Amino acid sequence: MIMSENYFRDRADDCNRLAREESDLEMRGMLCDLELDYRAKALHAAAHGWRDAPRYFELAEA
Repeated sequence: MIMSENYFRDRADDCNRLAREESDLEMRGMLCDLELDYRAKALHAAAHGWRDAPRYFELAEA
């Protein structure tokens, strides 16, 4: 399954939020590393044009 740019950006934002809330320095560092990895994957997805699949309800309206 190919993940979309938006998916990776959302996960990166989640990691960023969790890192700001985390009190353990080691865990915060791991979350920051994970955020950077997700941001890199988002750039890769954008370069390849990977988008979210259409949702069922979006197809029903068409």
